[in-house]
Amino acid sequence: MDRSPPFSSSSSDSSQFSSTSSSPAKSTRVVLSIECLKGSSKADEWTGDMLQTGDIVEELRIGNMIVKSPFKNGKSGIQKILHGSFKQKETSIRVRVRRGSDELAELQACIVPGDQFVGRKHYVLRAIDDPNYAVGFIDRTESECLDLQGQKLNISLVDFSMLDI
Repeated sequence: MDRSPPFSSSSSDSSQFSSTSSSPAKSTRVVLSIECLKGSSKADEWTGDMLQTGDIVEELRIGNMIVKSPFKNGKSGIQKILHGSFKQKETSIRVRVRRGSDELAELQACIVPGDQFVGRKHYVLRAIDDPNYAVGFIDRTESECLDLQGQKLNISLVDFSMLDI
């Protein structure tokens, strides 16, 4: 009998977003991804690089609650968790994301109501020390995320190649 914690992931877990085949291709698996909404250059509370659109969310920590990927019901499930936490005035959150296969980054932020969808309970995360930096969540396939990450890597490589070192 499997005794893994309710929010842990394992290779045998299946997501409702997986394709209907018995062994879905990794690139078609739907994951929770970061969507940058606003940004600036200040980000003291980040470890590693700034989170970017396309980063794959691996874990959320709100108070004593830890929620790990795969996230039940994706973005809508996370929005319900954020809504419940906001109502309970538990707005401090730590988000851990993955880039590629092994690079991790983390953000400590606050849960705030989003101003994009009037009349809808929609929540975003604002960086603690930089209220101009906000991220949201979106469901994407893993291959879409990796493509977005690859585009940013290619841009960075081009920028470095222009330097006379």
